[in-house]
Amino acid sequence: MQSEQPQDRNGRKKAPPMQFGADLPLWVAWLYYEEGLKQDEIATRLGISRSSVFNLLQKARDEGIVTITIDPTRLERADLSVELKEKGQLSECYVLPSSSGGVALSEQIGRLGARIFEQKLEKDDVVGVAWGRTVMALSKALSPASMPGVTVAQVTGSSIATYDFSPELCTSNIAARLNARCVNLHAPGVVSNANMKSLLMQEPIVSQHFDVLRQCTKSLFGVTNISGPTLLEDTGVMTEELLRQYQDRGAVGFASGYFFDLEGAIIRTGFDDRHLVMPIGDFLNVPDRLCIGGGPEKVDAIHGMLKARIATILITDQDTAKSVCAALTTD
Repeated sequence: MQSEQPQDRNGRKKAPPMQFGADLPLWVAWLYYEEGLKQDEIATRLGISRSSVFNLLQKARDEGIVTITIDPTRLERADLSVELKEKGQLSECYVLPSSSGGVALSEQIGRLGARIFEQKLEKDDVVGVAWGRTVMALSKALSPASMPGVTVAQVTGSSIATYDFSPELCTSNIAARLNARCVNLHAPGVVSNANMKSLLMQEPIVSQHFDVLRQCTKSLFGVTNISGPTLLEDTGVMTEELLRQYQDRGAVGFASGYFFDLEGAIIRTGFDDRHLVMPIGDFLNVPDRLCIGGGPEKVDAIHGMLKARIATILITDQDTAKSVCAALTTD
């Protein structure tokens, strides 16, 4: 972005006050947000155009100099949020209002999730992170922070597949935004047989990682439907044949490494004996378990996940919330 250099009344270049150095976006943001000047007043004071003031304010937001937040607790008080919270036996529920915008739903929910997550995060939290498009969207929407006492740990192993929301990338991106400690799981997500998994779990570096996961105070994950096209197959984590084994046993969804049916029963096959993921018992001991996700294709998956008590906090969209509430009402 090309911006005009501030000038004095004689047309000479004007240096910003010493406390702002040469940081023009910071200077403009201070005048606008702290001193309460209007954009045209700032333009007059600095001798630049109003469009330059607008562009500098946008740059200040993009660079994290300024963050604009909406109190997300108001969303929880909405009738639909309260209804889903009660029917889903959640501790908290946040529902994103319907939007006709062109932004992908995963990004919209990710942004709301970022605001909720930021408000709930404490300085010494240990956060277990799963993977998915919405989790990645949340990581990108997080405001830059400095929380060196926070640990962000990967809850499942890595994949050889190349996609932009892998377990290791979601984990490292959240840690980078928070300037927190990042603990990636240096092991494959799926191994060839149960014996190999048993041997890997005995390796000190892997064993220590799962010790960290048992200290989690929060977990963050998405939810995936397993009927029709699914990320599990698209990303190479599972084959169509393996997915069919779960479907044949009644599974409707997948969240944070676990399959479940519409009634909330955890479904297992031989795949679970090869899958390196935080054990379900340890996972359910995490106090705050934040699930983010929505869309018409995920209604059954969210329904089953709530019945399984996998999440304690749900962040979803209005249309999905209505459908899930209706499904829970008929149970």
